Amino acid sequence: SGWLKRLSMARLLGQTNVQFVKWAPVAATVSAAVILLGALAASRRGSELFDIDFTGGTSVQIEFKDGQELPIAEVRRAVSGKFRSATVSSVTLAEGVADRRFKIDTSNQDQAEVEQLLQEAFPGRMATYGMTSGEITSSPAAEPAAEGVVDLPTTVQLMFPQKITRAALTGTLQAALEAEGAGDAEFALTSEEPAAASKPCGTWDLLTSLDADQARRVVGRMSASFAETPVYLSANAIGGKVAGNTRVTAIYALAASLGLIVLYIWIRFQNMAFGLAAVVALAHDVLVALGCLAASRFLAPFMGWALVDEFRISLDVVAALLTIVGFSINDTIVIFDRLREVRGKARYLTKEMVDRALNQTLSRTILTSGTAFLAVLILYAIGGAGIHAFAFTMLIGVVVGTYSSIYIATPLVLWLQHRVGGVPATGQVGVPQPV
Repeated sequence: SGWLKRLSMARLLGQTNVQFVKWAPVAATVSAAVILLGALAASRRGSELFDIDFTGGTSVQIEFKDGQELPIAEVRRAVSGKFRSATVSSVTLAEGVADRRFKIDTSNQDQAEVEQLLQEAFPGRMATYGMTSGEITSSPAAEPAAEGVVDLPTTVQLMFPQKITRAALTGTLQAALEAEGAGDAEFALTSEEPAAASKPCGTWDLLTSLDADQARRVVGRMSASFAETPVYLSANAIGGKVAGNTRVTAIYALAASLGLIVLYIWIRFQNMAFGLAAVVALAHDVLVALGCLAASRFLAPFMGWALVDEFRISLDVVAALLTIVGFSINDTIVIFDRLREVRGKARYLTKEMVDRALNQTLSRTILTSGTAFLAVLILYAIGGAGIHAFAFTMLIGVVVGTYSSIYIATPLVLWLQHRVGGVPATGQVGVPQPV
């Protein structure tokens, strides 16, 4: 209807006139220093920098008894004395109880040995199953329904404050039967809880061919054994072959993403300088993020207030690195588009054009990056241990990705046009030619 005569968008900043290109050499020096320090930190950590996703090993979650809680610093100290390479992270409970649950990742692939070493590291502190039993009932023996089918007349209900898997319960039951000289007795374990075949349950029904007195003695042995058996909320082992395949796949994913981005930028802007500048900036972002991950081990003792932990490179971190690549290139392309508009039909780029393009997109860059930063900061602060390394990597990536788009990628286009774009260093002749 013609009611709207003009559309405008609110701006976070007014007209700015920052000389970004002037500070590009300083920024490049700082970036090189940060990457070098990150490389030194990575060399110091060696294979310990990689999580069990890439090295293989065992990951377990433990819980301490009430009144036996330990701060994470003491847990790390105790674990480091038992394992050559291990990472400890806290697990926040829904009720907010601190210093109770911890996730421990170690390169040791022997799960039984890992559990034994943890019991030695925290004697008497770890929560145990504490099994209780209901009334033992026996029914008169009946004729077998078919040949080879054994009747199980004795039934007892087993209850656990901490849920237990069928496999773990079966192992303890078999040991108790053998201790009573009834290792060949028939038994079955059932539960009314859903998915009992694959998930832990708090209540199990034991059906056995033993009489009531024998069953009572076996249940007593089981109860005594579980009273000393620590609860492992989860325990997973990853083999070396799986870890090796994961490492190769992660490298392929990063290399393919960078290669395809170069190709896309080259086609879109019809100039190799833009593609090379973009991939250098992306490689810069990935290297800085990896350097910060490597340095986290040395910063954690002094930056616990900032939730800095001993982070490692895991599959979650690889996902974060790929996300950083996507975030950074998006911001870079917006600036490149404005740079192309500012250049118009000019024969070559100048410092003034680059500064003008950066200033014109500065408000948009701050809004976009600031929104992403706040979202990732929330994940980092209260997202929990499961995504703590991912959120830390993303937090670094958002900041570094924004910085590299302004101080690395765009000034690099200006520099590269003299090398691959057909513009002499004097900038007086020649138009950058499509490649």
